[in-house]
Amino acid sequence: MQGNKLLAKLTGVALLCAASTTFAVMSIPYGWYIEGNLGSSNLTNTDYPGSTSSSGIGGNANLGYKFMPYFGTEIGYTQYANTSIKNSKGTKAATVKNYSYDIAGKGILPIAESPFELFAKIGVARVNAKVSVNNQTAATGLGVSSSNHSTTGLYYGLGAQYSLINALALNVQWQRAQGNSTTGNEDLFSGGLTFIFG
Repeated sequence: MQGNKLLAKLTGVALLCAASTTFAVMSIPYGWYIEGNLGSSNLTNTDYPGSTSSSGIGGNANLGYKFMPYFGTEIGYTQYANTSIKNSKGTKAATVKNYSYDIAGKGILPIAESPFELFAKIGVARVNAKVSVNNQTAATGLGVSSSNHSTTGLYYGLGAQYSLINALALNVQWQRAQGNSTTGNEDLFSGGLTFIFG
């Protein structure tokens, strides 16, 4: 019985060492990649009248090219949660659809010989807010009308990535598209998958 336990422990240690060695020598891939992320979005710095609610689920998709080992570039599209504008009675006057397009450089910091890496992104974003009236009476009282607003601003973010296999990685990140008072600043905290073509 003692021999079986010892054998099981030694087998476990051997497997752990083999796995650690595999991770230590695994090269993090480079080349074209696509990425999809889902998470929590938030909108700040707007001058909408009445009361607003802007938090909810958002999503992001990116296409990029990764140069080893420290730099990449990407273009992306992000859909943020809609903003609800209500009057003082709680009647929903309008809905704002929030989204952005971005192009960014990506600085990458590999962590030793592990499959982990940290990254930071900086670039520019086209920030958009599309206002649609839901209740004309409530909207008129607030001075809100259907309209489209857009601006170009700074785009930046931080994150971490873990390579599961050479072509597939998990990531977590935060990004911000900096807008103005008609579009707001749009944030997304997300997690997702990156597929690297290599």
